[in-house]
Amino acid sequence: MGMNIKEALIKTRQLLCFESAIRYGSISKAAEKSFMKQSNLSVQIKELEDETGEHLINRIHNGVKLTEAGKEVYALACDLYNVINKSTSINTKAFHMSGGIKLWTSDGLGAGYISECLPEFCMAYPNVNIEICCSLEMPMQDQFDMAVIYEEPKDSGLKVVGKYDLKFGLFASKAYLAKWGYPKNLKDLQENHRICTKENYLSVWPKWREFIQGSHYVSARTNSSSMLLQLVKDGIGVGLLPIGTATKEEGLMHISRININLHHKFWIVIREEIQNIDKVKLLVDYINNASQKL
Repeated sequence: MGMNIKEALIKTRQLLCFESAIRYGSISKAAEKSFMKQSNLSVQIKELEDETGEHLINRIHNGVKLTEAGKEVYALACDLYNVINKSTSINTKAFHMSGGIKLWTSDGLGAGYISECLPEFCMAYPNVNIEICCSLEMPMQDQFDMAVIYEEPKDSGLKVVGKYDLKFGLFASKAYLAKWGYPKNLKDLQENHRICTKENYLSVWPKWREFIQGSHYVSARTNSSSMLLQLVKDGIGVGLLPIGTATKEEGLMHISRININLHHKFWIVIREEIQNIDKVKLLVDYINNASQKL
């Protein structure tokens, strides 16, 4: 005999709490995103472990990690999560919405921001494909539908549909900190630590340019945000990274003791002649909603 509805609901809650803890990388973050008490979410996972008779996760520094048994249960939890997600987005418009949207942005905003805004849209509208072009120079207006840009738009024919701040902080890999120690203050960072930087940071933030000029060991410079992230992950040095992106990297630590408080405004714009196309309006809504959570 199968489970009754009450038993199925209990199991569903346990699996979704477990899936959320893995998806967000920690029980505390999952509880925050799920609007639950951390203790309540932990209880759900413990009950799931008790019922399966297996240890499903290991609690590690700053997060959780799946055990071998946990990987099998996580696959089932993901299937359940996907079914529920699909059921909440079932509507005729989703199935009939199709075609492409051309989105342009810079390398930094693409890697540090845009990719985090798209998962729910892509799940809800599987027949719409987003063509993302990342470059340093903004293309002609007829070459994109939507753009995410660092400078306030001056061109006529573009409509601003969102304006936000991307916050940055200092990060280092756990391996780097184990070797060189945690920077005590700004002076210690400049005198005794290796620094990685992105070239355009020097023109964007005079405060960062002054910091780099006073640093004894600038180990690496790059013009790519993705490369800068990789350099820091590989332990080359301390780097300035978008906080929303870098905090999700398991091997990185936010050096919050040193508060440099840097941020950069950006704008979301679309071409005015396509502002009433349904798929464009929907993507704008999804990006704006995701931006509130970054």
